[in-house]
Amino acid sequence: MTIKSKLDIVLITYNRKDFLEKTLLQIFAENSPIRDFDITVLDNNSTDGTAELMHEYCSKYPNLKHVRHKYNIGGTANIVKAYTEYSNKAYIWLLCDNDTYNWDSWHEVEYAINNNFDCILTKSCKNTDSEIFHQVNFAPACIYKTKIITDTVVANMYDNIRNLFPHLALIAKNINDKNRFYIVKKDIVNIGINPDLKTMYVRDMDYDEIPVSRKMLFWSVGFFNSVELIKERKKQIEIIDGLRHFHKSLFDLFKTIVIYNQYLRDNYFYNLKQIFRILSFKQKVKFIFAYILVKLSRKNYKYWFIRYKEEWEEYLKTINEQKYLDRLSKKLKNKKILLYGAGLTSMVLLANYNFSNFNIVGICDKKFENENSNEFFYNLKPISPSELKNIDFDVILFTLKEFKKIKHILKTQGINKKMFSAVKISNKYALRV
Repeated sequence: MTIKSKLDIVLITYNRKDFLEKTLLQIFAENSPIRDFDITVLDNNSTDGTAELMHEYCSKYPNLKHVRHKYNIGGTANIVKAYTEYSNKAYIWLLCDNDTYNWDSWHEVEYAINNNFDCILTKSCKNTDSEIFHQVNFAPACIYKTKIITDTVVANMYDNIRNLFPHLALIAKNINDKNRFYIVKKDIVNIGINPDLKTMYVRDMDYDEIPVSRKMLFWSVGFFNSVELIKERKKQIEIIDGLRHFHKSLFDLFKTIVIYNQYLRDNYFYNLKQIFRILSFKQKVKFIFAYILVKLSRKNYKYWFIRYKEEWEEYLKTINEQKYLDRLSKKLKNKKILLYGAGLTSMVLLANYNFSNFNIVGICDKKFENENSNEFFYNLKPISPSELKNIDFDVILFTLKEFKKIKHILKTQGINKKMFSAVKISNKYALRV
């Protein structure tokens, strides 16, 4: 049997036509190994032209099917519908409408399916229950064998819709049963940007009619609640102990949770209570200290969570970014500057602030590895990380918020240039870097 005959692919979408089109372009590209697989798009009754886009694509690709729901049932309910009603083959892979793909490791997926693995992670991670459980909160990160979708698993999925992660019932079943996992060496799918992250789970619903405990919920609360799907208490504790989610420690994550709840959820204490109850004694001690530290801090945490263009614009204006850049340009006078980072932070900086006093030789970013290097980025020459050793520059100026990891990688690669941040870090505000 071919891989095509063993794998169902379901893509969920709602009112993100532009994102969806970019995703479909990747799926049906010439180099895509799944372009002729059976693919079903579950549409939550989109009203933005998604139906017209799907009609166009379905007319081109007979293996593509568009199912438009009568109602917007919500993103998490759509996940359950995908796994419960469209898992007809031996394996199922759920995709989202805004991610990016690299097919280099697809042969590993084929190997894992042919060798009857129960779970196939499409994102690389350590082979520990904690890493796996955290990684697959991103639904496309795992391909599941459909035989694990039992009545009990389905009931757990429906129950966990409220916690944002119904699909964690699937990985919990595999961990509980000690099933076989295969983890690809190189990421196949990478999570895209969610411009509506604050309300993404209740988009276009009547916010006033949603229960407070539901609309005040956020990622961490839902995830910690989902840990209860793991049967063994020891494993629950291990999963929480290993949880980082882009933080340097569990304590740092607890601190962020408290700050998030304080500034973005109006100190809704029920959220903290929900997390606290699942913790071990040692974890509870850490959580209490994190809570006290935040409450006693004199720093303003207003800009701890900068994710959107408008928030960056407000922060940079508040801390007088241009004055900082002018001082920095004098310090780096006559130096050849390489900007590093071409994401949202970079775009806000380059669109709103004057860099003409810097002698900039180009801008480096991983995304330029696969893009046309002849196309300039804000009138700057784009450079991929693999080209760095061939570039003549004196200083790296990071145009992104979090650069410590990149800084370390560059040094291990023998790039020992002076490095500065283009973003002013104010002592008054706590900006997570």
